[in-house]
Amino acid sequence: MDAKALLLLIRVGCLREQALTSWTRRADFGLAVAESATAAYLRLAEHQIPLSPERPAEEVYEACRAALAAAPGEKGVIGFLDSTLPLVARLAEEFGLPGCSPSTLRSLTDKTWARERFTEAGVPGPRFRVLDAAVTDPAERRAAVEGLTYPLIVKPADSSAGRGVVRAGNPRELDTAWGAAAPFTKSGTLLAEEELLGAEISVETVTVDGHTVVAACTEKLSTRGDSFVELGQAVPARLDAASEAEVSGIAAAALKAVGFDHGIAHTEMILTAHGPRIIEVNPRPAGDCILDLVELTSGVDLYGTAADLALRRPVDTDALDRAAPTSGAAIRFLSAEPGVVRHIDGVTEASALLDPARERLVLLTRPGDIVEPVTTNLHRLGYVIAVGDDTAAAVGRADRLAAMVTVVTSPAAPGEPPARRLPSSECWT
Repeated sequence: MDAKALLLLIRVGCLREQALTSWTRRADFGLAVAESATAAYLRLAEHQIPLSPERPAEEVYEACRAALAAAPGEKGVIGFLDSTLPLVARLAEEFGLPGCSPSTLRSLTDKTWARERFTEAGVPGPRFRVLDAAVTDPAERRAAVEGLTYPLIVKPADSSAGRGVVRAGNPRELDTAWGAAAPFTKSGTLLAEEELLGAEISVETVTVDGHTVVAACTEKLSTRGDSFVELGQAVPARLDAASEAEVSGIAAAALKAVGFDHGIAHTEMILTAHGPRIIEVNPRPAGDCILDLVELTSGVDLYGTAADLALRRPVDTDALDRAAPTSGAAIRFLSAEPGVVRHIDGVTEASALLDPARERLVLLTRPGDIVEPVTTNLHRLGYVIAVGDDTAAAVGRADRLAAMVTVVTSPAAPGEPPARRLPSSECWT
């Protein structure tokens, strides 16, 4: 490696093509990516760190540590997945890398810790209980949530991507929800929260030396019921000025409550009838191409900002604060009935209507893959990004384009070879 700065990305995932495209154009640092050897985007990195499919945590650490140790100049690290944050914290401590406090990064992988900090700081959120996933007696389970009002959301304290997030509408459904959430916790802890009803949004922020500015508010389209999976995003969220100021203030207060003082964060809320309520703080850049939507609407390159923050480069927060959206952008995810993918129709017709400079259609599945019931963000089959004069126009256009694409499935036939699994985060096309 040469003496220029090195930016290390750990587990990029399948919805950050634009980030990689943006960063590979930068001449002021080299890009290293630690990802599964099967990931298609690994080839884009100047320094490739292929990982085994199993990706044991210690293997990832040793590979990343070696890359950072070999870099003679400035260095920085970004983790995109919640599961990588403890590793980012470990490397930051060892190499003295820029970023928020390593202890905060580690602690924020535990949703119960964050809930407790929000409560202490007076950040509005749902009432909750911390649960022991190992409890099996129905009476003990009901006693553990006594005092909370149904419906409840039961979730692992330390998972992500919507895995194991289940709704219990009444005490009879608590056992089912508890059992469905328990397999997804590594710490053995679950969280039960009173369900918040209302529109869901996220707030994308940049924090430098404890000063937070809001880069965008994002509105979400999510499944509600047995599981909670995001099926779409749109920027800017359709908020009046008072509501935007309120959610911005809550986001800044939430970040302060957990000690997040440097970096890009993605904070989720529900706009209830009693005001915005915090769901969680994610101390990392948003997924689902949200930062792509921000750039399409306001011209703000948050991927570039993330790289600058990670490498201790100056960031003009005043300019970020002044930036305002001039149009709308939306993403809609593709879905299909469970079964084996036989063919995908409408791709040519939908693609012909895209503005190639600003819009795109991406498939994450192909014939022969298996489609599972949508219970996590990893089960989505592809997406469309569309733009419009405002958010409503962008959402309408994205919905229409996505509706043109049909993923045709059917049950496996007798004697048919086992279907491939969904490519998910291993590749994108």
